[in-house]
Amino acid sequence: MSREGARRAVITGVGLVSPLGNAPDVLWEGLRTGRSGVGPVPHVDLAPFRIHHGGAVRDFNPRKLIADGKSLKLMTRPVRLGVAAAELAIADAGLDLAGLEAFRTACFVGSPGHAGDRDELLAATTLAMKTGTLDLQAFGAEGIATINPLWLLKSLANIVLYFVSLKLGAQGVNANICMSGAGGSMAIGEAFRAIRQNQADVAVAGGYESLLDEERLETFAPSGLLEESQGPPEAASRPFDRRRRGFVAAEGGAFLVLEERERALARGARIYGELAGYGMASPGQFKRPCETAEAFLTAMQAALGDARCDAWELDAIYAYGLATEHADRVEAEALKQLLTARAAYVPITAVKSMTGNLLAGSGPLEVIAACGAFASAGAAVPPILNCDEPDPDLGLDYVRGGARPGEFRRVLLNAGSLAGNVASLVIERP
Repeated sequence: MSREGARRAVITGVGLVSPLGNAPDVLWEGLRTGRSGVGPVPHVDLAPFRIHHGGAVRDFNPRKLIADGKSLKLMTRPVRLGVAAAELAIADAGLDLAGLEAFRTACFVGSPGHAGDRDELLAATTLAMKTGTLDLQAFGAEGIATINPLWLLKSLANIVLYFVSLKLGAQGVNANICMSGAGGSMAIGEAFRAIRQNQADVAVAGGYESLLDEERLETFAPSGLLEESQGPPEAASRPFDRRRRGFVAAEGGAFLVLEERERALARGARIYGELAGYGMASPGQFKRPCETAEAFLTAMQAALGDARCDAWELDAIYAYGLATEHADRVEAEALKQLLTARAAYVPITAVKSMTGNLLAGSGPLEVIAACGAFASAGAAVPPILNCDEPDPDLGLDYVRGGARPGEFRRVLLNAGSLAGNVASLVIERP
């Protein structure tokens, strides 16, 4: 089915800070060669949380990546990861910021929600501890004066949206999306819709997160979802493998610049790929993460319908691939139902096998990864690292043993939240 005459959205800029590096070429090369970004975490003591490694961002100097050095005092580490990735995407797109029309410029961010630094509260709470309990009167009288007056601003869920939209001068449609691991992909999908529906001509969209933070680890450690083995770090993340033991905590940020296609062509912009479809679904229940396959299947079918194509036209799938037993099983079941007779012929990969789980940062990072399959040189779908004994198999074509070269025109990507919400995107070769 043709999209002739409809407004189209293309990717003209990408930016990332990730466990596999901070540039798209470095990411693509790492994925093609099966290099794991999981290893020691230098900035957090992991011992209290029973985990031994993670997908940390290394060689990260925010003063070199964020233009306004004064704003760093308002940013926690996760926020710096997000803002740096967004600024890299804007620079990569070569946007003339002075020439952007404010009310036709959009910004969408998938964020973790609360972004505060609790260490800044420790002095205040210590002063207010009386006879082993927190004395609220003492906290108000003595403790509050010791707290950085900017602490509340640093804690805002939409702080990255603030910085990025301010840099862009974006006064069009803007939104901050707190939807865990699906949030970044939803941000991209909403930016795509804004361009297609003639609400914007340019949009910056993506997500960020750091699970390698004491407060976040305290939240997730009791869940039983984190990978806790003491084996080799590169063997820790095992999506769709029988020996998978949970997801690897990671951090990072990834953003895209989307533009209306004719605008991008007119200015001679480099085009990485085209957004063609977007779908969402929710399981409608809260028992376990991704309780059934229906949410995955519904989101994928919606994205394909939006792209006006069928499952048989897909050349590859970048799976959510959380590496927990239940989430992998239901996603595999949904993929089998979607692909039917073609299940054995569509390559399926899982980027989290090399990066760990960046939550809201994972979906956008995986879109950038998928753009590597469209590259003129070295085009390939990366392997699923550590998928030695596929489970559940269901006749699916998991990419194992090495990257899969080929000519890829259209790929589908899944992202999910731990509450079961799913977002799917279809992107095409430019």
